[in-house]
Amino acid sequence: MAAHHQHFTGLLCISLFCAIQSEVLFPQGTNEVRVNFPLTKVTLPEDLIFPYFGQKYKSLYISRDGFVSFSEHARYVTSRKFTERDEKKINAAEDYPFVAPFYYGGADLGSTLEGNKPYQGKIFYEILQKGNANVKQELEEIGRNVASSIAGVSTFDPIYALVVTWQTVTDQYNTGILKCTDTPGRMCQDNTFQAVLVTNGMQSFAIFNYREMNIKFPSSTNYQAGFNGGYGKGWSPAIDIGKMKNITQFQASDRTGRFIYQINEERILTGGCDNPDGILEVVPDFDSMLGGRMVEVTGPCFKGGMSYTLTFGSSRKVQSQGCITEDYGNNAMKVQCEVPVLTETGQVPVFMRANNGQLEYKTTLTIVMPDVLPSEDRVQLVNQGQGSRWNDASASSLYLQWDPRVISNHSNAKVSVSLLGYSEERKSWDPIKPLSRNPITVNARQFQFKPDDIDCDERCQSYEIGVIEVKLEDPRMAIKYRTLRSRPTTLAWLVNKGMVAKYGNSWPSEKCKEWHHKDMQNKAWLNYLPACPCNLQQALVDFGRWQKDPGCNMFSKSQDNCVFHTIATHCVRSVNSNTYGAGNQCCYRDDGTLIYSADSYQGSTPDRGHAWGADSPSSMGRVDAVVSHGVHDVVPYYYCCLWSNDCDKYMDLRPTQQCTDYSSPKQAMVYGQGNVRTLDNEDYYVCGEGDFILLQSSPVTIEGRFQRSPFNPNYNSTILTDVGIRAGNDIIEIKMKGPNADRSKRVLEVLVNGKYQFFDNGPLRWKDFSDTTLVNSDDVSNTMESNITVITKDGVGIQVAEKDQRLSLLVMIPPKFSSVGLLGKWNNNTYDDLTPRGDNYPLLDRTPQKIYSHFVYSWAVTKEEGTRTIVPFPVYATNKTDMCSTPQQQTPSCNGDKACNNDYWTTKNMTLAYDTLRMSSLYQSIQQDRQPERSCGLLKVPQSIKSTYNYSLGNTVTLTGCRRGTLEGTKEYTCVAMGEDLNGQAWSPEVSASCGDSDKVNLALIIVPVVAVVVLIAIVVAVILKRRKSKSTKKKEPVKDIQYSTVAQKE
Repeated sequence: MAAHHQHFTGLLCISLFCAIQSEVLFPQGTNEVRVNFPLTKVTLPEDLIFPYFGQKYKSLYISRDGFVSFSEHARYVTSRKFTERDEKKINAAEDYPFVAPFYYGGADLGSTLEGNKPYQGKIFYEILQKGNANVKQELEEIGRNVASSIAGVSTFDPIYALVVTWQTVTDQYNTGILKCTDTPGRMCQDNTFQAVLVTNGMQSFAIFNYREMNIKFPSSTNYQAGFNGGYGKGWSPAIDIGKMKNITQFQASDRTGRFIYQINEERILTGGCDNPDGILEVVPDFDSMLGGRMVEVTGPCFKGGMSYTLTFGSSRKVQSQGCITEDYGNNAMKVQCEVPVLTETGQVPVFMRANNGQLEYKTTLTIVMPDVLPSEDRVQLVNQGQGSRWNDASASSLYLQWDPRVISNHSNAKVSVSLLGYSEERKSWDPIKPLSRNPITVNARQFQFKPDDIDCDERCQSYEIGVIEVKLEDPRMAIKYRTLRSRPTTLAWLVNKGMVAKYGNSWPSEKCKEWHHKDMQNKAWLNYLPACPCNLQQALVDFGRWQKDPGCNMFSKSQDNCVFHTIATHCVRSVNSNTYGAGNQCCYRDDGTLIYSADSYQGSTPDRGHAWGADSPSSMGRVDAVVSHGVHDVVPYYYCCLWSNDCDKYMDLRPTQQCTDYSSPKQAMVYGQGNVRTLDNEDYYVCGEGDFILLQSSPVTIEGRFQRSPFNPNYNSTILTDVGIRAGNDIIEIKMKGPNADRSKRVLEVLVNGKYQFFDNGPLRWKDFSDTTLVNSDDVSNTMESNITVITKDGVGIQVAEKDQRLSLLVMIPPKFSSVGLLGKWNNNTYDDLTPRGDNYPLLDRTPQKIYSHFVYSWAVTKEEGTRTIVPFPVYATNKTDMCSTPQQQTPSCNGDKACNNDYWTTKNMTLAYDTLRMSSLYQSIQQDRQPERSCGLLKVPQSIKSTYNYSLGNTVTLTGCRRGTLEGTKEYTCVAMGEDLNGQAWSPEVSASCGDSDKVNLALIIVPVVAVVVLIAIVVAVILKRRKSKSTKKKEPVKDIQYSTVAQKE
């Protein structure tokens, strides 16, 4: 190989473009492919695997048809054109993985052209392996090419590369239809191109080199360039085929005609610059809404002396500061940019323009809530006791800390400390004041200042929420962050002097009154909030509409858990906002009863600004997360409750929503060996393979794929292997990784709108999309990504989990939700759940064979024109019942459970059968927990103190006193039934008591009030525990063997 070194002329030049016109191909080697079929096999060294598209491979196969495959069965198919969501007619089992610089119908090698002239097209390949001194320079050069081109890759030391060169090859159209002869006037149109597949065993890359591309083809051709994941994993395009004819003229890296990609994960990354399809790559692909992270960017070729910025959001109003190019020397393929502070979360569009705005590159960045980041990724606001607390209006000294390791490793790096304020009117973050007069060494790690030294003018006093930022002066010295910011905090310490001058020492009380008067003008949002579940059990199982409050929940290990809710054991928040951008919060005592804000300052309070942001129809996520909630709910709470004794004013405008209007959801499950429990508790099992409609409704449709277990194909039953969900504009696929996949990082593959999504990184466990939210519901210590929950805007909760190499599905649908499918109907009529599609009458003969052939098979996905499957590469069912049988006898260990008995006799595996029995018990547990509760709701006697706060049917409540005023009227009331209707109950006698007017306050009874704090972390789906109602006030421990997180794991 050393003899071919002249092909690398100019590669060692320091400047990127000094050799841009030199040879694009790497040395082609002397090994020649001489046969058309079978494909030429190249076996990797024994101790090496090649990671590709989330799989691991030991062999590569070279095809004359312009691709390198990972399966010997791959072929060029004239009738197939690959798309990101492939055609319905393709079977996943016949879908093979390959890398294609030019997928086409190649002419037969060694064939004879018209006139008996031999076909000159040839294919050469060469293996470059670390340790071979003859190829050391070439292998190192490939490594430098990769490192200089791929965002997020600073160094790459390859240990193996396969170089395949298709030299002057043509296609069968030229040889068979045009009858080319390679003589003047009838020359064959030919291409010369190359693929380099290179790996270090963990990361892998593909380099496509194009020297000559002369083959002409119509726009309708199925010739393509890209990456096929194989076995239903999808297609990722490399270059639009329409641009292929001029591909040798595109400069996409250090050479014209060279394109570089990272291919080890399911998400293919495009490297280099000026890619013709306008692809922008940003690594890492997430940050918090407070920004500050340095991201590496590829897209346009970056020219010296030019300024480049990233633009964020659908409105494109927020821009990063100038990106850094000079630290990369003359490498024009990558720059570093700082993410600015934003006001939205979710999938935020990002843009970059080049060539004086003529070209636009775009992608999306996942923006998360600030508190999902680890503590070292934030400025820490440290409370040091009396007079030094950040929420103290009269603080005399304030202290903050940061971790310099995430900012810079330069010992002489300098930072400045300053304050940003949030304007609700402008929906923007504005610089307010520098806090440090002079730059500070980053290794100082801390800063202390006196609020009295900060001059706050009238403009400054208009800000009520802010963040402290520590900013690196020289961005070239940044490691992870250029700017580190704190959680949002109230700014009473900043405005205290001005407020005292304007209102006097009782200024918080005056601000509370101002807020109360203003907020009274618009209370319409309260009428459109979801009602609180009546008890904790209902709140836990209703995970499609309610999620745990990160500031107060029974699973938290934080010392500050429920610090403002000391009488609560658990709080939940409504997942989605209403049309006003508001949300609800519900808190519960140890005995599971709802805490009303009228009864306790630690009660359940709705939020004028949803704590997790308002749903936005114009973005793929939420807007005004944290900050609007802070302005509308947190700051008024401080004014009224922490800094004055006016908390009743706050609770008056934040009343708990009565649970009497709450209706619980209903569940259906698929688990074990194809077992189904319907919405009305009918049970049967799916005993045939294929794709079926599980639930069909106007807002949500769910498909499920049932197959023999790929891990245990000898079991005479099916399992759920793939789930497809269509909800609004989102299409979601969650599938179990098979035995040949790389299951070391994650056991589920998740695609949203055709793109792979990963949830195994802590900050990315919760992601918002257009019409859904997806959550990694595993315990935070489990990074295997084995349990994913989907929450829709309509309040449907869908949980897909893998355990013991089987998928299970739990669906919770809200009331008044009309649906059909294998999960049945919700009309409290078990009998009609098994109604075949297109029929008005339920099935009469309910043997396993009849259930499958007449009911299950009727809901199979079909090939009908005009229908579109949710799960790509559909498996079409056949009406075969060979796996349908009734177990001959009952297994005593199954305790009469049909699903457990079925699973034992079809697998002869008692461990699996026991797991199925636990899932059956879980269904019954949820069934019991979601039962309606007859409640009279709040006993409305404002300011009163009560003997009990349990307002359910049959309970008696005695009024024992008043927080303000004197108790008058009847003191004892009982919740009694007025009929069989769930709402047919009332207080007896009719409530007549009141607390007489008085300004005297019983301060001993005023407890620290409850309101959501600004401090937030990304929430994960609540682990559902088997909890039962209890009259005891003792805090109950969760039952550890009945859970449904990972079916299940305790959080």
